[in-house]
Amino acid sequence: MHYFDDSDKQGLAIISISVANIRRLPVFQSELLNQTLLGTIVAYYDFQNDFYYIQNRDGHFGWVNKHSLIPVSDEKAHYWYHHPKIYVHANYAVIRKGDPSNGPIITDVVPTISLPAKQITGSYATVELPNGEEGFLPRETFLTEEEQQAIPATGEQVLLFAKKFLGVPYLWGGTSAKGFDCSGFVQTVYRLLNIDLPRDSGQMFTVGKPVGSGKEESDLQPGDLIYFGKNRRRINHVAIYMGEGLYIHARGKVTINSIRPEHPLFEPYLFDLIIEAQRILLQRHSSRH
Repeated sequence: MHYFDDSDKQGLAIISISVANIRRLPVFQSELLNQTLLGTIVAYYDFQNDFYYIQNRDGHFGWVNKHSLIPVSDEKAHYWYHHPKIYVHANYAVIRKGDPSNGPIITDVVPTISLPAKQITGSYATVELPNGEEGFLPRETFLTEEEQQAIPATGEQVLLFAKKFLGVPYLWGGTSAKGFDCSGFVQTVYRLLNIDLPRDSGQMFTVGKPVGSGKEESDLQPGDLIYFGKNRRRINHVAIYMGEGLYIHARGKVTINSIRPEHPLFEPYLFDLIIEAQRILLQRHSSRH
């Protein structure tokens, strides 16, 4: 939890709903800036109008409604951070109480959510929620901590995860399978490989290794990121290169386009905005929330 600014932190909290919206101002009508997911530990710094001013795990700040989180002690946050977890990979699943297959739904879950695992059987895991409640999650919807850490950090694996989100709608500020913006999509795909990237495309542009203009297939490998913008100081879009001239990105929805002028998925407007391609150094990072 070293990513928090501790200078004037009032306390820690754990996100208690599947996808919590982070807004610019402490009102529901305010612009959506970002999202944070169930089980994520956040720091909070202020409370106004039933909203907490938080810092998310990606370093960004914003306002989250009080019904989206549960303030916890440092001891509870420490336990939550270090307890062995399961890692959700299904695009959508639910946690139930009582009867694992037909019991009442406690909450839904989306990819990259991680929760403490109390017990794992052949068909279900018993997981703990931030309020202390326990529920059942189907085995086919998640990976264990050992399975998560064993995922190969390869371009092919990047594409496998990216394509599972095809058709997910575009949402400004979205970082979940319920709706992505361009960088939220890329960030989520790489997080499934235990690689944390910055929140915004302009920030992402500072962390990779340049591999060419982004317009020449010979420079590119699957999993490379293609950046778009008016110039290098105004990067405003990012996509994942797939190979054979194709790239996948969130624009209207998660979709595929091509850098080949003769291809039916080629879009001249986008091609003209390509600034550079970069390769992410596939290093392991902690997936803990």
